[in-house]
Amino acid sequence: VVGVMTRDDPLLLDRLAAGDERVLEELLARHWDGLLRYAWGFLRDWDRAEDVTQGAYVRLWAERDRWEAGSATGLLYRIVRNASLDVVRRASRRAGSGAIAAMPAQGAPDRTLELSELERAAAAAVASLPERRGEVFRLAREQALSYAEIADVMGLSVQTVANHMSLALSDLRAALRPHLDAEGRADDSERGRTEAES
Repeated sequence: VVGVMTRDDPLLLDRLAAGDERVLEELLARHWDGLLRYAWGFLRDWDRAEDVTQGAYVRLWAERDRWEAGSATGLLYRIVRNASLDVVRRASRRAGSGAIAAMPAQGAPDRTLELSELERAAAAAVASLPERRGEVFRLAREQALSYAEIADVMGLSVQTVANHMSLALSDLRAALRPHLDAEGRADDSERGRTEAES
């Protein structure tokens, strides 16, 4: 079965504005899980994350005639990001500066399998990235958004997104270097000598 859209369909929002419900159904099927995890990253609460994600689709549909041409994927992520930040800000105002820490953390989804030491180290390294750099990395690697889509979601230039991604990858390589096995270190040092000799 062929979907009603391709990833970068420039007419997608036009078709949505025309009332094409198949587009909304396809966006739900394609992005629900990623958007839910993205909202959870801000909120650390699955119920709130689900509310925000559902609200993003409702808003996308209800305001379908006002969206300008562009990426529907990027638009959904921007709506979820802004709504999540609004929830965090409201909670912070209600409970004071400790509200974010007080929001319940309900464990990551589908983490029933034990992670290897390297996987745990990688997850910890990603979690330790500076906030904006980590968000760029997660949108690019976990949600498979393009740099242009990330720039749109976060209100940054594409070059700034590329810079954040480069720094994130550098940080992650440095953090994970001690966790590589002896064979991996040997391969890296051999590659370095070969490059230096060239």
